[in-house]
Amino acid sequence: AQKRKTAVVDQLVKGVEGLLKAGGVTVLSGEARLGGGGKVTVGDQSITGKNIVIATGSAVSRIPLKGAELTIDSDRILELREVPRRLAVIGGGVVGMEFAAMFAALGSKVTVLEMLPQVLPMVDSDLVAAYSKHLGGMGGTIQTNARVTEVVKTRDALQVQFSAGAEGGAVDADQVLLAVGRTPYTEGLGAEEAGVKLERGRVVVDQHLSTTAGGVWAIGDVIGGIMLAHVASYEGVCAVESIAGHSDRTPDYHAVPNCIYTEPEIAHVGLGEKDAREKGLDVRVGRFPFAASGRALTLGQSEGFVKVIADSRSGKLLGAHIIGPRATDLIAEATLAIQNGLTLEQLDLTIHAHPTLPESLLESALAAQGRAIHITNRRSAPTKPTPRTAESSSGGGEENKPVVAAVKSPPSTKQISAKSLELNKENRDFLLGLHREMQLIRRFEERAQEQYTKAKIGGYCHLNLGEEATVVGGIKALKPNDYIFTSYREHGHAIARGIDPKSVMAELFGKETGTSHGRGGSMHMFDAGLRFMGGYGIVGGHLPLAAGGGWAVRYRKAKDVVFCMFGDGATNIGSFHESLNFSKVFKLPIVWFCINNRYGMGTPVEAASAVKDIYQKACAYDMESIQVDGMNLREVLLRTSEMVEKTRADSEPRFVEALCYRFKGHSVVDPDKYRSAEDKETWRKADPIVFFEHELEKAGLANEEHFKSVRQEVDTEIQEVVKFADESPDPRADDLYKFVYADEWEDRPELKSEPV
Repeated sequence: AQKRKTAVVDQLVKGVEGLLKAGGVTVLSGEARLGGGGKVTVGDQSITGKNIVIATGSAVSRIPLKGAELTIDSDRILELREVPRRLAVIGGGVVGMEFAAMFAALGSKVTVLEMLPQVLPMVDSDLVAAYSKHLGGMGGTIQTNARVTEVVKTRDALQVQFSAGAEGGAVDADQVLLAVGRTPYTEGLGAEEAGVKLERGRVVVDQHLSTTAGGVWAIGDVIGGIMLAHVASYEGVCAVESIAGHSDRTPDYHAVPNCIYTEPEIAHVGLGEKDAREKGLDVRVGRFPFAASGRALTLGQSEGFVKVIADSRSGKLLGAHIIGPRATDLIAEATLAIQNGLTLEQLDLTIHAHPTLPESLLESALAAQGRAIHITNRRSAPTKPTPRTAESSSGGGEENKPVVAAVKSPPSTKQISAKSLELNKENRDFLLGLHREMQLIRRFEERAQEQYTKAKIGGYCHLNLGEEATVVGGIKALKPNDYIFTSYREHGHAIARGIDPKSVMAELFGKETGTSHGRGGSMHMFDAGLRFMGGYGIVGGHLPLAAGGGWAVRYRKAKDVVFCMFGDGATNIGSFHESLNFSKVFKLPIVWFCINNRYGMGTPVEAASAVKDIYQKACAYDMESIQVDGMNLREVLLRTSEMVEKTRADSEPRFVEALCYRFKGHSVVDPDKYRSAEDKETWRKADPIVFFEHELEKAGLANEEHFKSVRQEVDTEIQEVVKFADESPDPRADDLYKFVYADEWEDRPELKSEPV
């Protein structure tokens, strides 16, 4: 490999030397220094020119890190004669990730330490997620939010020590690559003597690439702009054309292709989806997986996808993002399109050869218009429009001011009706409270997943990500005296019912302060005071218990309702049918609430159930049943509330099926390979929180400023939740059998305050 690398470099260098010679260019080798007045000294020689172009490039950046002398940089790593068994990479930028990919492919166990929340921070998060998963599949590890504090030499390794928030860690490696960027190279340039202004180490230029010294120009990395070789070449052409008087050329950087030579390759140009939305643009997003490309399949490289961003009104292409085979070649067409203001329609009207990889860009453009040919067009939630502000909204008055006040969770005693869910000013606080609760559950589950990967949470851990509308909409339809029986995916259910998120997280951590005193863990939350009768680890095992709860309510002649939540997989077992039949025969006040997230573990509903629409199963027991859009909060809440109140009035069981989609695998450890990237992306676009935000924004009840404020507030709250759980005490070994036997309930009088 080293011989080939050297041979290729030598060939390229000799090729450039040949071109210079053929062009009549005199080459002087040595250390050059500006002398002022158009003079440049090279060793003992002094030459004079009317115009001078500085193109000294950049050097590897160094940081004040203890033990930095033990590391190698991106120059020295190419000189290694053997592949290290373990490689630690400090810095998750382009250089760091390229070498991480290279050495992971060569068999090294690679660990990347990045101080920011995301590696490759300039890259669309969807591409980063796909590449991170790929690197993980090769045995690589990425640790974000990691600030490296020191590199030390131990007896048999180099140890990289780092902090991550309040926590810390260490990574052992045979080699440590320090890849924290590059710095403009101006050492020994003589800039000050020549009147060339430097600012933070870079040469200052105007829009024409001219420096503060007359006749002196600068291009490339030394000016500290976009540090890419092709940008430097482009700037060189611009500067030389200005020098030659051919044009007053001003560089245009709005369509610069960025290429990252990982495996698979990554390339992007223009705006990312997040950037476009933050600018307030109403955008269309199209995506096409290489798994559907005939050429990618014949190459045996079907991993990855093409993603395009376009303006919804004009159709003009704003950005393109590619991860997959030949991504760095494919980006050229997208760059040309953005540079020349082409639209999605102009792209799809251009004939693309078949079978080729560039067809993927065509297909993604079609997908953005809902006209894809070689993948299924799916309905998705509308994109968010330009955020309202007091200046941009029509009219004036109080309702047009940005809404930023924090609104807490809505009271569960509110009477739900179609009128109470109308998008108007009277219902604003209640609706914004519902939105905040969904955000709280979303962030809680995201942090729970993070803590699981840090071994803070043991056992299985099932998340509600993507199901927030079914959780909040279902549980907020109940009254405080109603009972809830639910399954093992119940963290969000517990929070929506009113259990303190700190107690829920502490239970996940197995701590004494948990809602089940650390005895239950993720699948067995319990709070009798809130009539939250627990999550249950056995699929469908709680349905007969809910039937028993319904019998108890009927026996006491109470006006309570039992609300039983379960997944689609539970409807295929015997106890499901027995419980529904029992509840109908004895007229028990139970609302059976099926959260159909399309998969029972890794099996799609249609592969496991003869009846695709699960609500129809209840018809066999002469039970009123409905199906609702589980991604639409207001629909879930209204329709479920109607069913609950009917049951409260006539003590007849009813059935609700909420169609939704979980954004993660069955559990945290599920690699989720049974669902296609296209399927997951389509449902991501129907995100229930984003959909609800769109409704609120369109009605003028909130704007992006408010949503951002809520996200920040919730994030702060969840940080405290995690801290509380982490610092809480473990259960005492002496209490191992506490709460196991009936007489131990004497220690918890609150459980005896009323019949359960």
